[in-house]
Amino acid sequence: MKGSIRAITELFDGNSKHLLIPVYQRNYDWKLKHCARLFDDLVEIVQQDRKSHFFGAIVGHAETAFTYVVIDGQQRLTTSSLLMLALVHSLEDGAVKSGDPNLAEMIRDSYLVLKNKHADVKFKLKPVKNDNDAYSRLLRGDTPIEASTITANYRYFRERIAGAELDGDQIWEAIFRLQVMALDLEQQDDPQRIFESINSTGLELSEADKIRNVVLMHQPSHEQDDLYENYWNRIETAVEYRTDWFIRLYLVSKTGKTPRQDAVYEAFRDYQKNAKASTREILSDMRAYAAYSRELNMASTGIAAADKRLRRFNMVKHDVTLPLTMPLLGEVKASTVSAKDFTEVVEILDTYLFRRFICGVPTNSLNSIFATLYSEIHRLRSAGDQFSEVLTYSLRRRTTSSRFPTDDEFREAFATRNLYNIKGENRSYLFECLENSWSNDTHDIAKALESQSISIEHIMPQTLTSAWRHDLGSDSEEIHATWCNRIGNLTVTGYNSTYSNSTFADKKKRANGFDASPYRLNALLKSSDVWTVTQLEERTRALTALALKYWPLPTTDFEPYVPPLPSVPMGDDESFTNRTIVSFEYGDTRRTVASWKVAYVEVIRLLVDEHRDEVFAYAADSNDLTTVDDSYEIPIWESLVIPGLTLTTANSTRSKLAVLRKLFNHLDIDTDDLVFTLRNTETADLEEIVEEPGPYVELTKFIPRMRELSSGVVTDEETRDLRTEFATSFAGFTVASPQAALPGRNLPDLETEGFIETATTDDIIAALSMMFQVEGMMPQFHRLIVSGTVVRWLNVLASGSREFGDRRSVNTDSPLHADTGNPASVALGPPWQELFDATVSDVEKRLVVALAATELPVPTVGYETDEGDVVDFAWPDSRVGVLLDPDDDAANTLALKGWTLCPPDAAQIAAALQNGVI
Repeated sequence: MKGSIRAITELFDGNSKHLLIPVYQRNYDWKLKHCARLFDDLVEIVQQDRKSHFFGAIVGHAETAFTYVVIDGQQRLTTSSLLMLALVHSLEDGAVKSGDPNLAEMIRDSYLVLKNKHADVKFKLKPVKNDNDAYSRLLRGDTPIEASTITANYRYFRERIAGAELDGDQIWEAIFRLQVMALDLEQQDDPQRIFESINSTGLELSEADKIRNVVLMHQPSHEQDDLYENYWNRIETAVEYRTDWFIRLYLVSKTGKTPRQDAVYEAFRDYQKNAKASTREILSDMRAYAAYSRELNMASTGIAAADKRLRRFNMVKHDVTLPLTMPLLGEVKASTVSAKDFTEVVEILDTYLFRRFICGVPTNSLNSIFATLYSEIHRLRSAGDQFSEVLTYSLRRRTTSSRFPTDDEFREAFATRNLYNIKGENRSYLFECLENSWSNDTHDIAKALESQSISIEHIMPQTLTSAWRHDLGSDSEEIHATWCNRIGNLTVTGYNSTYSNSTFADKKKRANGFDASPYRLNALLKSSDVWTVTQLEERTRALTALALKYWPLPTTDFEPYVPPLPSVPMGDDESFTNRTIVSFEYGDTRRTVASWKVAYVEVIRLLVDEHRDEVFAYAADSNDLTTVDDSYEIPIWESLVIPGLTLTTANSTRSKLAVLRKLFNHLDIDTDDLVFTLRNTETADLEEIVEEPGPYVELTKFIPRMRELSSGVVTDEETRDLRTEFATSFAGFTVASPQAALPGRNLPDLETEGFIETATTDDIIAALSMMFQVEGMMPQFHRLIVSGTVVRWLNVLASGSREFGDRRSVNTDSPLHADTGNPASVALGPPWQELFDATVSDVEKRLVVALAATELPVPTVGYETDEGDVVDFAWPDSRVGVLLDPDDDAANTLALKGWTLCPPDAAQIAAALQNGVI
C-alpha cells in the first residue's frame, strides 16, 4: 500500500477515470449536520486563507487503467461530488456568480462525467445500491428521488450556495484545498482484508484521546509537557481516568447542552472555538472542575453536614446533577455561596430525585433540567438571595415530567409502591436513610446489605403458610397481594434465612428475633403481638411520616424579577391547548418559532434528516404525511416539510401534537425528548391556528427569550446560540446603509429611551443593522441583549406588527379575512341572512358574514353530537366545526370522534372543508 496527501479533486480528475463504489459498502448516510460542517470548513478556508484542509482518508485500488475501486471513503467522495454538482447547477442558473463563464462546464466535464468519442456519458462516482439512482437523476436533471439522503444533501448545498456566503470562485478554490490521505493498494494487497481491517472493531481513540491531541498537538514541546503534567494528567487522576465521562459533564455545565457520548470531541471543539479563553485557561478550568467532581463523588468537600448527606446521596448514581453541583462547589470555594447554603442545596437535590423515584416520574427530562439549571439560578439570583431558595423556586415551578412531587403524591406512592422489587442501590439507600435518618448513632445498613450480612425481610412472608392465613383471617390472600412488598411489610435483619416463613410470634420471640433486633426499623415490631392489616397500616403511617420529614418538600418566598419561561416535554398526554410556544428543543437543536405550525413542520424536518427512509415509509402508509412530486400544487391547508413531503397544518394544536406523538412512537423515540418552551402567560384566545400577523414576526418571536436573558449576570456563552439564530433571521431585513437611515446617530444614541420612545419600525431595523455592522469589529450584540436594549427595540417592531395586522384586516380584499365593521350593513343571501339573524354575539355575526362571502355550505348552528356535545357552527358531513367557548373535555371527545375544530376564521374553516376531513 502506498499513501500520499492529495487534493480530493485529483481523485475525480481525468476524462477516463471511473470511481466505483463496490456493492458491499453501506449506503450513503451523511446527515445534514455533516454537510453543514463541510461547508462551514469551506467558509473558514476562504476567510482564514488556509492553504489546505485535511478531509480524511480514501483507500482504493486501480481495478483497470480506467476504473478505481473505492475501498473506504465513499461518504466523503459522494459528498464532494454532490457539492461540486450543486455548484455546477448554481452557476448555471445564476444562483452564484463566477468570474469564469466556463467554470460550470469545466467542473462537469473534468470532475463529474466521462466522455468518449461517442459522447456517451458515464458517472464518475457510482454510489452503491439505492443511492445510484438518486445520484444519477440529479446529474441528468431528471425528477429527483426526494426520499434519498443523496437528494437531501444536494439540496442543502444548493441552499448554502444561494446564501451568498462565498461566490462561485471562492467555493471552487476552497474545494480545491480539501486534502485527503490517498492510500493506494498494490498488487499484493487483498482489498477485502484491507476493508475488514479498516472497519474492524479494534481499539479506537476515545473522545478524550482526541481532545487531548487537539489541545496539545500544536503546542511547542516544552509547553506540551507543562500542559500535560500540570493540567491534563491531574484532570485524569482526579476523575480516575473516566475522562470521557468528565469532559461530557463539564461541557454540559458550560454550554447547557448534552452531547452524545460519541460526539464529545466535536462538542469540545465547538466550545473551544467560541470560548474567549486560551488553551491553558480552559485546561485550568477543567482541572478545577475535575477536583470539584472528585470531592462531590467522594463526599469530601470539607463541609461536614453536606458530606454526610452526600455519602448517602452518592449511593445512587446521580451524575446528572454534576453540571449544577460542580460550579456550585466552585462558588463555595470562592465564598459566594455559604457552606450552610450548599448543604441545603444537597438536601433539596436529594429530596427532589428521591421523591421523583418513589413517584415513578420518568427520568428522561433530568438531563435537560440539570443542563441549564445552574445558569438559570445564576441568572435569577440577586445579591443576598440564597442559592437554595432560588433552586427551590426553580424546581417547584416545574410541571409534568419535570415536577417536584407534592406531599400528597409522595405520601401515596411511598405507602403503596412495591419497594422490594427495585434496584439494589435504591433499596440500600432507602433503608439506610430510614434506619439512620439524622442520628449520629448509625448502623451501616448499605454496607451490610452489600456484603449480605443482612438482607431485606418480609415480615409477612412472600409465601403464605396455613398458620399465616389463619392469623390474617378470611381476607388473607387479598391482604398478602396488597401488602407483601409495601414499605409497611419490609424491614432488615441478619437472620432472614432462619426466619423463613415462620409465624410472626416465632419471628418475634425466637433467638435473634425481632425483639432482640438492634435496628430502629423494628421498633414497632417489638411492641406488636400480632401482624395484621392494623399493624401494617400503623407501621406504614410511621415510616411515611419519617420519609416526609427526611425528604421534605422545600418552600420559598423567592420571586424573580423576570420569571423564566416554562419548558414542558411533549410527553404522551400533556395538553398544550391555549399555550403559546416560544421555542422547541430536540437533540442538540433549539429553535425559536413564531407558532405551533412552524414548530410542527420544523420538528418533522429534523426527524426526516435523522430517519429519512423510515419517515417516507411511514408517510406511504399513513394519512398524517403525504408524499408528492414536483408538480404537486400545495393547497393552503398544507405545508411543505421538504421537497416531496407535505402535511396538513390547518388544524388544531392538539391535532399537530397527536401526529408528532404517533411519529415519535413509530420511530421509537421517547416523546419526552422533544421539549417545548412556552410563554409564561396563557393566551385567552382559542387554540392558535392563524399565524401572528405583521412583517416582523420572524424577529419579534425572539422577544420572550431575549427578555429572559436581559440580566447583567448572563454570560456570553448563554446568549451565543440565540445571537446566531437571530442573526440568521435578521439577514433578510438588513439595511445596507443604516447611517443614511439614521443620520448623525451612532449606536449609543440608539440605546437611549428618547430614541426608542419615538422610533419607527424602520428606525429599529436600521438600528439592528448598525449593530450587526459593528459586530465584527467591536461585538455589541451580547451587551445589548443583557442590558434589555434588544427587547425594547423588538417591542417597537411588535407594536408596528399589530398596527400592520389591524390595517391588513381592514383593507384586505379577501373575503376569507373580511372585517366588515358593522356586520348588519352587509347584504346577505336568504339562507345566510336567516343564519345571521339567529346569531347573538358580534363574533358569530362577523363569522357568518365572512363565511357568506365564500362558496362554503351553510353550517348548522348549535349542532348536537350523539355524545351530547354541542358544536356552535358545524358541517356534520365533514365533521368540521367551531367551538366559540372551547372546553377541553368536549374538544377531546370530538377529536377522538374524528372532528376537526377550527377557530372562528373563514380561511381555516375553508381549508378544513376543502381537505375533505371526515
